[in-house]
Amino acid sequence: MIMKKYMKYLCGLSLLCVLFASCKGDYDDWAQPQHNEQEQPADVQMTVDVVALANVIEIESLGEASQVQVFVPQKVESNVDATYVVTLSDDKGNTQDFTASTEGYIDRQQFEEAIVKFFGKKQEERTCNGVLTALYEQNGSTMKVVSAPFIVRVLPAVPELNYWIYGKQNGRDSKVKTLPLMPVSKELQTVTTYFSGKLDTKLWSDDTFGDTKETYGATGGNQASMSHEFSVGGGYICPPAAGWYTLSFNFATYSYTFSRLDNQSPAEYSSISLIGDFNGWGSDLELQQVAASNNSWQSHCWYALGVELTAGEVKFRADQKWDVNWGVSQSIKDNPYGTGTQDGLNMTVPAGKYNVYFNDITGEFLFVED
Repeated sequence: MIMKKYMKYLCGLSLLCVLFASCKGDYDDWAQPQHNEQEQPADVQMTVDVVALANVIEIESLGEASQVQVFVPQKVESNVDATYVVTLSDDKGNTQDFTASTEGYIDRQQFEEAIVKFFGKKQEERTCNGVLTALYEQNGSTMKVVSAPFIVRVLPAVPELNYWIYGKQNGRDSKVKTLPLMPVSKELQTVTTYFSGKLDTKLWSDDTFGDTKETYGATGGNQASMSHEFSVGGGYICPPAAGWYTLSFNFATYSYTFSRLDNQSPAEYSSISLIGDFNGWGSDLELQQVAASNNSWQSHCWYALGVELTAGEVKFRADQKWDVNWGVSQSIKDNPYGTGTQDGLNMTVPAGKYNVYFNDITGEFLFVED
């Protein structure tokens, strides 16, 4: 009887060793050294085998999903306690670990943050290296079994951020957000003002504002050209010659373009104000003009910070008169940016506290909740 039990025990250990040897990966990396001699069940199964997704992960197409699938399981199973971890890496050796399900899903927010950390914010198809690690718990010991490497291809979403000019146009103010880019879409944002052609402009995003090491500038150093690429840590962005321009930034391609204005003598106003239901259409709320480095020209960009608005309609006007006014039939709740036109309809806003921005050359406006 004792001999039968002993032989059964040896057979169980032999089968377990064979199963361990059939697993892909590193079999000798133990999170804890084995320190007991308890009997292991003979039918324990520990396998992990995955393949890459056939398609590129397009972040824009995920909608409101909180999870994203990064691999396809071929065989991921065990009959012991297990934890699954996906490790993604770039070609420079940066790595990030994610808790994974056996179906190949990980946390979407963490995944998107890792892609930005690896590659930056540019919307361009990226490729990560991946492995799935299974950590099997058995009688106080942990065995790590690693899948064969696979790849993860991803097309990031264009980040929905406000961007802020840092340059001669706002006196190189790094303390207060006074001069934003005006969104045209999530991918395209612009500023229309005067450019000197020398050491003009850089910009910050919402999440890097004030950090001079994180400014976006011309890739490769200072540039005086009508179009170029931009990146973090780049040089000053300038046109070839001084004048009035619209500077457009494309955040899908990370390139910028200057367009010289046909009218090089834009009309100047003593004041730009916001008027509407919040002040009884009678007492204008005056905006401040962004202070440029050179007093010989005006920026034509205006702002008011911390404005308390009641629900209702508003318009912009010049010199507290109706001769020149801007409006558009638009709800700020639906879209916080747009372009007003002469004698356009009133805009509607929900009650709240806002930072308000306006450009009197283009009629572009932006309401940012404070």
